[in-house]
Amino acid sequence: MDTQANKKITTSHLLPNEIWLQVLSNLSHGDSLQTKLVCKRWCRLVDELRLKRKSKLMITGKNLKQLYKLTEHQDLKYASVEIDDRGNNSISDIDCGFLIKIFKRIGSYIVELKVYNLSILSELKILLPNLKELNLSQSLSYKSAPMDLNTFSNLKSLSMPMNGDKQQSELLPSLTEVTGMRLEKLCITIKSNIGECLNVLAAHASSLRWLELSLSSRNIDWRWQHQLQETFSKFTQLEVLNLRHVYDSESIRFILKTLSRRNRLKTLILSVFCDYLELILRKWSDSLECLDFVCLNVTPCRARKLKLMSDRLRSLSLNAFGLADLDLLYIITPKVNEKLTALELSSSQLAGDMFCTLVQRVPNLITLNLKKHWSNITDIEMVCIFGHLRHLRHLFLQPCVSENDIKYLCSKPNISNLTELETLQSCLCPLKVIHIINSNIEFKALQKLDIFGCNRTRKLSFPEFVKISEHFPALEKLRIFNLDCGARNEEMRACFPRLRKLKYDRGF
Repeated sequence: MDTQANKKITTSHLLPNEIWLQVLSNLSHGDSLQTKLVCKRWCRLVDELRLKRKSKLMITGKNLKQLYKLTEHQDLKYASVEIDDRGNNSISDIDCGFLIKIFKRIGSYIVELKVYNLSILSELKILLPNLKELNLSQSLSYKSAPMDLNTFSNLKSLSMPMNGDKQQSELLPSLTEVTGMRLEKLCITIKSNIGECLNVLAAHASSLRWLELSLSSRNIDWRWQHQLQETFSKFTQLEVLNLRHVYDSESIRFILKTLSRRNRLKTLILSVFCDYLELILRKWSDSLECLDFVCLNVTPCRARKLKLMSDRLRSLSLNAFGLADLDLLYIITPKVNEKLTALELSSSQLAGDMFCTLVQRVPNLITLNLKKHWSNITDIEMVCIFGHLRHLRHLFLQPCVSENDIKYLCSKPNISNLTELETLQSCLCPLKVIHIINSNIEFKALQKLDIFGCNRTRKLSFPEFVKISEHFPALEKLRIFNLDCGARNEEMRACFPRLRKLKYDRGF
């Protein structure tokens, strides 16, 4: 039996990395994390997969010619591409010729594209046969003439321009004339062109599974009530409904009342907390998995209603102004809440033991945002977070106010427990600890880092900075505030091979 097992293990090691990459790519995030424990080889392969999944080719006016030369000698295959021609990165007509040549080589591999200029999209549209996701949310107008988006026959996800009717007017006509394209995800802003937007929603209602709707006005012009009702009654497959940017409670109520039960809503994101929880529960209690509220001025009555939803909440952004600590715990975690993965607290006074109780009751948090938390962050809160929230990928903390010796932090659970971090905002103290204890941990997924000076640390020598930088090989964005690192921007950039953006404010 042991011989057979050893034979299987030996055989597995003979398989090339390419085969294992195919196998591992089918695993869920949780399972892939478990496979990292098998051996160093699998650990490296999983990290390589994560890098490929997150890799995005950034094209700007500054790197365009270099990319063109690169494509002449290498077969670049990027599924995700962003063309940023804003500000100093503008792309001239001559440069556009290079861009077209680049896309003739890489266009067939691209499935996700973000552009900021519709003129560029117009030039490239026939070179993107496999495009599935198109982000135009920040794009600018190009010639005030319609563009046929049906060119992208495989398109499944579309984020429309948010900045004005002019940009949308160039795109909306083709979206109402559905030919081969069937959108499953749509982000759209309704301004004065409500009729055209509702026509687009109606045209794709039978295929849409994800809808993010924004209203520029505070409420719906009720002259359009009949068409709005008719449009939302056509939806049958919605699973995600994002009304975060619909601010009028009556508009939200009207949409929810009109939407059929046939839509098996799994995620509902709302901007305001009002008295339509009963409506939500009545229609979607058997399918709803995630409720995302921004809660303001929570009254005792609303607190009781929120408690009823606590075991369903996956994401909660809560303004706790005027809410007692016990009431806050009562709302979020009357007991251990394994469902909640994202929590943003503002105007909250939770601290010490009460804060630690909250943290211990939300063991599966992926995102914790305390940027607007009113209570001071001390070593106690940091140790509690690092000891209990080991699944965190996004952590936002204010600078700590601790003034005692940092050796206390060095003897407690530290940030090296949070190996999956992708975004971190904090003072320097947690990072200084891993330097002091001589940890060799690498945060291979961390791409965005904001560091603040605090009462305990206002200055850092450049050699110390270099040592700390070794823990962040994948860092792309770095912001430093109120902290003197004893170096120039160029020297700091050299410490991070993948750094794209650096903001350095000594604050002195």
